[in-house]
Amino acid sequence: MFWKFFSACTGESGSRSSTSRELQKTFEMLEKKEATLQQKILVEVERAKEFTKANKKQAALQFMKRKRYYEAQMEQIWDLKLQIHEEQKQSQKHGGCHR
Repeated sequence: MFWKFFSACTGESGSRSSTSRELQKTFEMLEKKEATLQQKILVEVERAKEFTKANKKQAALQFMKRKRYYEAQMEQIWDLKLQIHEEQKQSQKHGGCHR
């Protein structure tokens, strides 16, 4: 009878820890995507510079458009990372058992 009282929180903490692990994995995946996008942005800028020097303005503009697209994706990743961070803070804040 008493074991129900004392073990009531074990299921919650198990799911919270798995949720925390999932959030951490997602955060790490987003960081990898962010690093990849940063590299792509650098490549697009370099290509745009090369084509600008070669007086190929239209091609340079295409590279800059692609760069802006990657930057928009970076902003989305930053927003997602912020949301994950907030969820982790909330999870830590409410880490105890509430019965």
